[in-house]
Amino acid sequence: MQQTDTVRVACLGEPLVLVSVDAHPAGAELNVAIGLAARGVPAALVGRLGDDEHGSLIRAELRRHGVDTSALETDPHRPTGHYSKVTGTDETGERTTTSRYARAGSAASAMGPEFLDRTEVSTVLGASAIVHCSGITAALSDTCRALMCRLLTERPGIPGLVSFDVNWREQLWPDADPAVVVELANRADLVLVGADEALRVAGTDDPVELRRVLPAPATIVVKDGARRAVAVDRDGDTTEMPALRVDVVEPVGAGDAFAAGYLSGLVRGEDTATCLRRGHIGAAATLTVATDWAPPPPDGLMHRLLTCSARDWSTTTVSASGFVLAEGV
Repeated sequence: MQQTDTVRVACLGEPLVLVSVDAHPAGAELNVAIGLAARGVPAALVGRLGDDEHGSLIRAELRRHGVDTSALETDPHRPTGHYSKVTGTDETGERTTTSRYARAGSAASAMGPEFLDRTEVSTVLGASAIVHCSGITAALSDTCRALMCRLLTERPGIPGLVSFDVNWREQLWPDADPAVVVELANRADLVLVGADEALRVAGTDDPVELRRVLPAPATIVVKDGARRAVAVDRDGDTTEMPALRVDVVEPVGAGDAFAAGYLSGLVRGEDTATCLRRGHIGAAATLTVATDWAPPPPDGLMHRLLTCSARDWSTTTVSASGFVLAEGV
């Protein structure tokens, strides 16, 4: 296990198990933590697990991937959350995936504002350059919502930036009121949001208009599916990066992989355009597998992707066989 004094990004949220033929660790923040560790960025997962088979699986897999688990608390009475996927096709013939969650009463749903004061938790948060979280946690319970409000308002012992992925999930918000998520997002330093989510929670998917809804964050990144990602700073300046062309196998987890890629560039001090490319590369790799995360390309290929011309970037294709760059790049 990594030492907490090396943590650069702490991801706070609920770890899950994807229940299929074989059980796999999952959950938005867990996916980001594993993605960061795979990119050489020291990362920790902060949350709660049940004292059960699923919890043991998650903890073991996180350690195997090099993620710090020192701030993962075990609840002796509540279970680890889990979910399953149902795949199909829509009216256009495109493949769809529906997630079915079993999170009510889970170990993570018992988190509250005082959880941030636990010695292990405060140690990890205090050692982090970035704390990454999402709107999912606020939907788990009233106490989790209070935790997120405290995290983003008081920032107890947090010396660095707070990153917030909107991750709007209608099935987790029975009243379908996005006001809470919008308010939380406006307290973060970095906001990541899909264009479809932005339209549902803020009434617009236009990056410049969205900046008027969320004026406080230093940067807002709007991920517009297979088209592009756009970053908008407080002054309204935008940086746009087209998405890579991908032969999609499964869409779940791509947003988390984008977040891991973007954050891995941010902690390295890279410019916004490079961070956006890292995000797209992570999302593209994950779109080509049936699980919720995929390893990044090898270092040499990653360097070529990050430094190639705009023309060569635009002609790069991605499939289950890998990344194919233009000849001669």
